[in-house]
Amino acid sequence: MAKQNVYKSPFLSDFKRSFMRGLAALLPTVFTIAVLFWAFKWVNSNVAVPITNGIITFLPDYVPAFVSIDLDKDPLIYGEKIEQWDAQGRQLTLEYQIINHPAFNHPDPQIKAAAKDRRANAIWHIVFKKWYLNIFGFIIAVVLIYITGYFLTGWLGRSLWRLVEDFLARIPMFSWLYSNIKQVTDFLLGDKKLDVAGVVAVEYPRKGLWSLGLITGTALKSISSYCNNEMVSVFIPTTPTPVTGFVIAVPKKEVIELAMGLDEALRFVISGGVIKPPTEGGRPDMLMQNSSAPPLTGPSTPS
Repeated sequence: MAKQNVYKSPFLSDFKRSFMRGLAALLPTVFTIAVLFWAFKWVNSNVAVPITNGIITFLPDYVPAFVSIDLDKDPLIYGEKIEQWDAQGRQLTLEYQIINHPAFNHPDPQIKAAAKDRRANAIWHIVFKKWYLNIFGFIIAVVLIYITGYFLTGWLGRSLWRLVEDFLARIPMFSWLYSNIKQVTDFLLGDKKLDVAGVVAVEYPRKGLWSLGLITGTALKSISSYCNNEMVSVFIPTTPTPVTGFVIAVPKKEVIELAMGLDEALRFVISGGVIKPPTEGGRPDMLMQNSSAPPLTGPSTPS
């Protein structure tokens, strides 16, 4: 029986091709914005907001005239909503209840003073939200992070931080989690570049199967002595997260050095082998310019 040809609409084919092309173009931008937005929210919630609350705690119990607010409407607009409504059908807020609490006019001086402090704190929270003064907490957080980093560049800062890390390393469970997170953050945010002597191909995990790897230096002396051969250490990155992988010792004469840079090798691994450099038959329009690393023309002794 002859196989019938299935009709494919040219419009649907063009739509699918254009849609996938647009998706591929927009996803990197969307993901980048999403990561930056998440980082901003995390810093704001966990660092900036506590700083802002601390600032408000030490502010006076009066509000300057140039930032005055409507104590009847603004607490309902900028306050924290609660599941209560007034006689006019307006949803109340925690700040509105504090500002209009009857304890503010209580005859007991101590109760009245406590209510006055809570009222001033609630008013300043409304002022900060209405006039977008919360940005000061975020700015202070950024400045504190910068000062911390600048302090750690000096000998005293590094020495003190080394003592802190030594203490953290002695805490059960916490030390294991901290050390693994520190390795990832040092790789992503550290100012030290990954020191590799070249990008290579090795037969791994068995003969006949080839993996892309990075020569990170000479192998351990005990391994070289046992094998009576010149060995090199090769890091085999995993897809799609090249920060994880395996370190193997390979005879130097059995590695094939590839004419590609580190950034090209990482893109190849992250993409699952889809993005290849031009020197390996890749499409130039899919890649950025080649890295500044010179091509490897032959075996060389790792430094």
